Amino acid sequence: MTRPLRIGLLRLSDSAPVMLAHNAGLFAQYGLRTELVVSPSWANIADGLVWKTLDAAIMFAPLAMMTSLGRRGHMPALKPLATLSYGGNTVILRGTNPLMGQWPTGDKGREAFETWRATIGRRPKLSVVHMYSTHFLILKRFLLSIGVNMEQDIEIQVMPPPDIISALMNGSIDGGCVGPPWGTEACLQNLAFLAGGSQTVMPRHIEKQFVVPQGTSQNQDVCKAIINALNDAMIFLRNAENRQTVAHDLAAPLEEKGLNLPEAATLKTLNGEDFTEKTHYIHSHTEAGNVAWMLDDMQGLGWITQTEHSFLEEKWNVPLLF
Repeated sequence: MTRPLRIGLLRLSDSAPVMLAHNAGLFAQYGLRTELVVSPSWANIADGLVWKTLDAAIMFAPLAMMTSLGRRGHMPALKPLATLSYGGNTVILRGTNPLMGQWPTGDKGREAFETWRATIGRRPKLSVVHMYSTHFLILKRFLLSIGVNMEQDIEIQVMPPPDIISALMNGSIDGGCVGPPWGTEACLQNLAFLAGGSQTVMPRHIEKQFVVPQGTSQNQDVCKAIINALNDAMIFLRNAENRQTVAHDLAAPLEEKGLNLPEAATLKTLNGEDFTEKTHYIHSHTEAGNVAWMLDDMQGLGWITQTEHSFLEEKWNVPLLF
């Protein structure tokens, strides 16, 4: 390419593979010039791929799939080049947990919800990072598991992941489902408690993927270089001895090639400490990726048709390339 490959991402700790590949010169080692574009929201990421201001992006599968179907006003030919991580999403609620630990399913979970809701004094307002998100699907499944109807019992708001901290502080929301490290940070600041998340709702679910539009996917040399660089980054990330360094680097300001993340919370999400929802990075090509449950839920919500379900399942159930 005659210009740098523009890669979109958000201020999340599971952006680590791409951050590391860029900052440590791994992309450059394989002949790629890259530019990281830190976007304020997932809507900006999707629009960047649609209108060709981005050449690639870290995304969760539901948004990438819906974008590829033209739900952002134009139908780009998107492709998941690689799956990067699974899990890591937290369901957090502000206030005091009426139980010890995460909530059980069934009647005991519903009883905990009612006790908690009484302390809120209103119909709870819960946030997700985008309507077409893994987080929305995880939150819906969590609520259903304790007998809570998302449409009737709560209100849903959409906000970028980092904004949940200030929203909990000022009481404009009562919790939500958010990616790492922001749910963990809210708990460390005693703004919220962990009620559930990826591990309890849908263990080992695909979370972040490296998604490319047609213009990038058709260049096999570029795609191979991306995969090789990310593979090297994954090896570094999976080494527990490197996690403190990774957390420190991600906590650096944007102008110092970091993401300005809270360091302690980021480290906990990398290690899975203190019952924190851990972000798992792909280990090898033998791991199987599956988006069928997402597509089933998306069809049940009326987002996609059966024909679209079949098309997306074939296109998105790609091998995990690491």
